[in-house]
Amino acid sequence: MKAITLKTFTSVHTWTGLGAGMALFIAFYAGAITVFTHELNEWDAYSAAAPSAQSYADAQQLIDTVLAADPDAAASFRIYPSSPDHPGNILRWFERQDDGEFETFEYRLEDDGSLNSAVETAHLADFVYRLHYTAGLPSSFGLYVLGIVCLIYSIALVSGLLIFLPNFLKDLFVVRKGKNNKRFWLDTHNVVGVISLPWHFMFAWSSAILAIGIFILAPFQLLVFEDDLLVLIGAELGLRAPLEATGETAPLLPFAEIMAIAEEQAPGIEPRQVRYENAGDSNAMVTVFGSVDSGTLSANASVVLNASTGALIGLDHPKDASVGGTLYRGLISLHFVDFGGFTAKWVYFFLGLGGAYLFYSGNLLWVETRRKRRQAEQRKTTVFLAKLNSGVCIGCMAGISAAFLASRGVADWPNRADMTELAYFVVFFAAIGWAFLRSVANGARDLLLFTAVATAAIPIVDAVFIGMPVWRSLAAADWPMFCVDVLAIVGAFAFWRMARGVQRRARNGNPHSVWTSQAKPSPEQQPTAVAADAGGTT
Repeated sequence: MKAITLKTFTSVHTWTGLGAGMALFIAFYAGAITVFTHELNEWDAYSAAAPSAQSYADAQQLIDTVLAADPDAAASFRIYPSSPDHPGNILRWFERQDDGEFETFEYRLEDDGSLNSAVETAHLADFVYRLHYTAGLPSSFGLYVLGIVCLIYSIALVSGLLIFLPNFLKDLFVVRKGKNNKRFWLDTHNVVGVISLPWHFMFAWSSAILAIGIFILAPFQLLVFEDDLLVLIGAELGLRAPLEATGETAPLLPFAEIMAIAEEQAPGIEPRQVRYENAGDSNAMVTVFGSVDSGTLSANASVVLNASTGALIGLDHPKDASVGGTLYRGLISLHFVDFGGFTAKWVYFFLGLGGAYLFYSGNLLWVETRRKRRQAEQRKTTVFLAKLNSGVCIGCMAGISAAFLASRGVADWPNRADMTELAYFVVFFAAIGWAFLRSVANGARDLLLFTAVATAAIPIVDAVFIGMPVWRSLAAADWPMFCVDVLAIVGAFAFWRMARGVQRRARNGNPHSVWTSQAKPSPEQQPTAVAADAGGTT
């Protein structure tokens, strides 16, 4: 490859990486945690008094009791059937308020037949998931921003691969650690990026489709299909509009009978959610969502029935999907790791952390490349990005740990969800402010130490607030609780070690560096040349 071509690709890779890096760090760090969103929700909603397993007959009693007590729920409600992992049936429905927000109504049936209307306040898993697809921006446009960021990310991936290709075999597994730690950062950045490249391409592609796919379809919707595109592809995407209500009353089929019809239409389906529309109307519709053993990458299936007659309205099954539908479903399954069980989840967890490292190290390489090694005064842009990178990336990690602590600490508060989010954003923005108030090295060290302390406190609050120290969760085989606490301990140790690394470089590294804490020499004391940099960052 010609030098000028290589320089062009390097420039494209650098600036697209900088443009997307910090937002993608948040998306990937939160995404690594979101891989275990169901387990995290179990940790967050822990109760010493676990609900009892319930039957379809109990679900029917729950429906009848709720509709008698709150007829407005008939318009649209959902049943989450009892399962071994989540015992107890839950009925949930949403009502739009005057301000446009939705109020959640949630009901459970107690053992004595009474109705429990307490809404589950566990919000941490949903919040971390929202961070994953908005990077903390308001959901109204954060999703679209991340979609555009993912397009930029794909350009960075292609240009980075083209830069690495000339020395692909020679440098693939080479990691050189010496006095000049810029070489170490570059080698590890390349190794992590190239080894996980197929996974990153999949994520860039699928994320863009999920986030801004509507804009890709819009020209076809308006110019080619004359507003009928969604009708054509809706079934392929598992989307069906509710039947229009007739105004004629009709009783609902028993819940057990609906589940039997769903089993007949999709043998082996494991129901996760049952959604009713216009219950009590002759055109009432019920959709059973679940998973099946399809022999394909996608396991999601749904059965749509008339809720009064049991007549089949639609069947959405992986085995019957078109080529386009299969590709789409497969892409979604790959993105959400809806396959492979816990083995695949752990692989995605570490790949997610590796992706976060990729973006953090890419920004560090920009700083390392542009800082001046022969004078104490550094470029303002170099210092600015170094501080911003530390504040945003470490602030995200510290903020998520703070959200864990807040969610457990205020579990009995009615505004638990708000406090969980507030804890994250207060710590996140405070970390950015602290990074700019301090020198680069001291700010990064302080933030890493704070993150280590906050992360180490997670198993402590589990022991104090719910009486579940890590050894007790191990003895009880409460794996979500045990894994969260153990990972918090390991993470706290890793953050502490990183803080130690920053401190060592600040003391012993090149004094003419954004990473030093040494006093800057006066201009007349500055040497004309400085030896190569002696350390790394973290």
